[in-house]
Amino acid sequence: MKTAIERGSLATAIGLVVHYLCSYLFGIPLYTEVIGEWIMARTPNTYSVLLLETMGAWAKPFALTGGLFALGFAMTILALVARTGRDQWSVLINLVLLMGLKTAYGIIFEYRIPSDPLSMIDLKYNLGPYSFWAPAYVALFYAAPRVETFSPSRRRLLSAVMSSTTLAVAVEGYLRDARLAARAAKPFDLWKFIPPRDNFHHLARKAITAVGIHYTMSKNSVDPTIDPATWRLKFTVDGKEILSLSYLQLLQAKRQQRYVTLRCISNTLKSDLMGTAEWSGFPLRQIIDGSNLPPTIKEVAFIGVDGHGDSLPLDYALSDEVFLALGMNGQSLTRAHGFPIRMLCPRYYGFKNVKWIGEIAFVSEPYYGTWPKMGYTKEAKTNIASYIDKATPTEVVGVSFAGSRGIKTVQVRLLDSNGTPGEWQDATLENPLSPYCWTRWKIAIAAPNSTHAEARAQDSTGAWQATEETKLFPSGVAGPTVRKISV
Repeated sequence: MKTAIERGSLATAIGLVVHYLCSYLFGIPLYTEVIGEWIMARTPNTYSVLLLETMGAWAKPFALTGGLFALGFAMTILALVARTGRDQWSVLINLVLLMGLKTAYGIIFEYRIPSDPLSMIDLKYNLGPYSFWAPAYVALFYAAPRVETFSPSRRRLLSAVMSSTTLAVAVEGYLRDARLAARAAKPFDLWKFIPPRDNFHHLARKAITAVGIHYTMSKNSVDPTIDPATWRLKFTVDGKEILSLSYLQLLQAKRQQRYVTLRCISNTLKSDLMGTAEWSGFPLRQIIDGSNLPPTIKEVAFIGVDGHGDSLPLDYALSDEVFLALGMNGQSLTRAHGFPIRMLCPRYYGFKNVKWIGEIAFVSEPYYGTWPKMGYTKEAKTNIASYIDKATPTEVVGVSFAGSRGIKTVQVRLLDSNGTPGEWQDATLENPLSPYCWTRWKIAIAAPNSTHAEARAQDSTGAWQATEETKLFPSGVAGPTVRKISV
């Protein structure tokens, strides 16, 4: 078994060297990236949020090492079950095993695009796997067998090479992301941004979240960098292109500013992936007249150049609430926030607010984006949620949000060390900056022996925040908001 692992690891390292070289030369999608993103998408949110918070910029690069280990596992299995002879039947059987593993990995990790096999992008996905499997196969049967005769010093060297390969995959991802970030278009001024006067409470979060600290999430281990000179926003109807606009044409369109809050579906009851900004852009209906669309159109799919997409019902997509944003807090979008253009739909959780849009597709059949394909709800309306920014022995300050439904009431109560709650008391609400924003609140409240504060909110429909925690999958977590009182 040990020898099989060593042989598989060596073959994997050699295969990845060739695979990465082909990726740099020909733009072939990286296996480690495809598998890493598959792993990230399926990591329980509690752990993924923790990893992002603790590892920061290194969290996603190290996800690539998951792809390395998945490929190493495949080559180790092949080393265990393959025939060792070099006669034609052994070679044939081993090739069949190899193709079986390649096919299985393609299906499991979706390393393929099932459309036009003659298009260049599809050729990259169809031929890309061979740039790993072929050299890894050759290495496994013509170089790795020598591992069995390695001296102890050579085996130690082999172990060092394997460890270095793991580190190299992570470092390459980190450096590639940094290089693309350096090449990204620098934000430029779009309008005069004047932050609203903010004297609500000294313990409350700011009404507007600075661009640099506004949460960002994506499915990518390395986010795309788009050249605005060559990029086009394409509009299609059931696959047929009807319009294509350049970045300059979009900048020349009549724009408006609005305040919008985004909240991530990855939030647990204790995390705070949420932010509010002033965005500049225009409603989709300013570009597309719905009366000119075929009556069969049911949904509008927003598809990012990174492959992530999601859809909205046609009537909602063409409502005033859905917004195509070109700027954020006075400047053009940053790479992390979806340059050159992103979509805002404040009724829903953040994953439906697609970034780096390359195509807006009007479709007659239901469209299932990245997360609905994995079982998340298509109708991902934001659950009522509150967050306590600060709880002291005399006052509690926080924020509540329910998407575009708005917040009607917020109540707070204190709990003692035994968990016994006091009476609910109404908090003072700040008027939100827009119908699409969070509501900040505060309350002066005190009770002897209190150790925790609990908050709950009511939306404009009269529904209250859930009192029992629900599972995050598939519709986002819901439940009570409790925070320890700090002295």
